[in-house]
Amino acid sequence: MITGEDPLGWDTTAAADAYRDRDMRPAEKLIFPAVLQRPGHSPGPDRLVLDGGCGTGAIAAQLTGGGEWRVQALDPSADMLDMAGADRPHARISYRLFDGRTLPRLADDSVDGAVCGLVYCTDPDDDRLTALTAEIHRVLRPGAPYLLADLNPAATGVGFRTLRHGEPGAVYADGDTVPTLPRLRDGTTMTSVTHYRSLDRYRSFPTEAGFPSPPWTCPRSPATQPGRTNRRRPGPRPT
Repeated sequence: MITGEDPLGWDTTAAADAYRDRDMRPAEKLIFPAVLQRPGHSPGPDRLVLDGGCGTGAIAAQLTGGGEWRVQALDPSADMLDMAGADRPHARISYRLFDGRTLPRLADDSVDGAVCGLVYCTDPDDDRLTALTAEIHRVLRPGAPYLLADLNPAATGVGFRTLRHGEPGAVYADGDTVPTLPRLRDGTTMTSVTHYRSLDRYRSFPTEAGFPSPPWTCPRSPATQPGRTNRRRPGPRPT
């Protein structure tokens, strides 16, 4: 139960406006470096990366920052795409609307790497995510990497500097709706929801689609004060 205000749906104009102003500093330090390392060992201007659920284009912009990749950046939200195109235009990024489950514009074995950043946690529909993961497997070249970067299910209820997903002390099961409060750059928070999935459930999406059993990593922020213990942050689960 979220009190104080109604949660914003991720595909609404209001959510896009708020998400535009979210505090991305931890992601820039923890998740983005992992994303940039995973798409492949031989980047080049003719190599294509899929950013599925690109939102406002933060990851897509990182991938093209060095001029090394062409990016197909897809999202089900027209509002998010409008903001991505306005805030992060780039000649190597193609922003396109999609249905969240199919990739009809992409041929089999045509993509050199794929990323989904904070996508699975925002979608309540396991069937749609299963279809999307199978489509990503279809379009990737053999051996090309897929990075699934999402919220850490072991960190529900933990209050981080820029996010809290879940109520402190609450226990969640696969499919549960989780109150989520991302912090914005002005210090306020937006009220939204995500959808809990255990690590085993996360792993099942790629394996059911035909990927090998994926490893997972949890990036940690270095201690910022002497004697301070590192705290587990939301992190990527690469496949």
